[in-house]
Amino acid sequence: MAPAHEARGWRRVWTPGRARVWLGAAAVAAWLPILGMPLRGWLDFSAFYAAGQLAFSAAVTDLVAVATLQSEQGLPITPFVYPAGLALPYAPLSALPYDMAAALHLALMLGLLLSAAVIGADLLGLRRRWAVLGSLAWAPAAAGAISGQNTSLALLLVVLAAWALAGERQGLAGLATGLLAYKPQLAAPLLGLLLLRARWTALLVAAGMLAVHWAAGVVATGGRLEWPVDWLAAVEAYQEADFLANGWQAISLPALGMHLQLSSGLPGPVLAGYVVGAAIVVACLPAMRRLPVVEAVALAAACGLLVSPHAWVYDATLLLPALGVLAARAMRRGWPWRDRWWLALAYGIALTWPLGGFLGFTLLPLLVLAAPFALLERGPFRPRP
Repeated sequence: MAPAHEARGWRRVWTPGRARVWLGAAAVAAWLPILGMPLRGWLDFSAFYAAGQLAFSAAVTDLVAVATLQSEQGLPITPFVYPAGLALPYAPLSALPYDMAAALHLALMLGLLLSAAVIGADLLGLRRRWAVLGSLAWAPAAAGAISGQNTSLALLLVVLAAWALAGERQGLAGLATGLLAYKPQLAAPLLGLLLLRARWTALLVAAGMLAVHWAAGVVATGGRLEWPVDWLAAVEAYQEADFLANGWQAISLPALGMHLQLSSGLPGPVLAGYVVGAAIVVACLPAMRRLPVVEAVALAAACGLLVSPHAWVYDATLLLPALGVLAARAMRRGWPWRDRWWLALAYGIALTWPLGGFLGFTLLPLLVLAAPFALLERGPFRPRP
């Protein structure tokens, strides 16, 4: 990080040394909850562990069967509402004792997070040590790994797609995008970007991977060709309970609208969330066509979070590509003081997400809303002399 240009007083607060201390402290705070995870049953990992045990049977998409198995084993009751094929990679882990499997999964997610940081740093021209520190300090990424989620894998697939597109490796880009469809709402923005930029080979490969997901689901459900119907029925059945229990974690505009609608009884917040989010996405489409492809991927991922029907705190892991792009731009400009303050503020806001359990909402939607405007350099994010 180079010295700031023409900055005086409080504008000079974020020297490289202080920024390093701030990110280091943020990383410690973000990962500190790991100490209590064994006592809390490793939270969401219970869903994937149970799915792995039920793999190769129709019970994978049965909410009652999953909950019953978890109850019998004394695990947290966490429904498995993912495409059925995702149970297959968890089958080997489910053969291990629960605590061992959960710890291994956490270590794997940490490794994937660091891999994404290193690849992203090389892609954007950032120093690897800063990218690694910035990724560890990003509280949503820590929340995903610690809570047993797999958003580190999603991040790595997004970064690999960007790397492949930058090198005109369309087959690999399509493969990464198609694999990301284990969470369809995260893959959709990249599929849209491939269409927008006419990457037809990548689109064809991604479409083929969707067929692979279906075939994996057939295997995971013991031969049920119609498993997507069962899966969608499970999602529909669990949706209201999920938002009532976990809606405070919502970070997308439609998810925020659903949380508000269910908690207040007011009509229209969900529709308003989609309308506002869609308007912002449409405004971003020209930039997705003209920006360098790596920046376009970051913008697509940020827009996808903005309009996702279901996006919780840990899904904000996918804001890391946007943060990387903003850091790379700031570096090329000589790290103006405004850029330093914006990035420091973003990390600070991200750290506050646990307060949402008491407040009923988090501040992360502010970052999700701001990310597309920052990438477009609009409003307060416009570069100044």
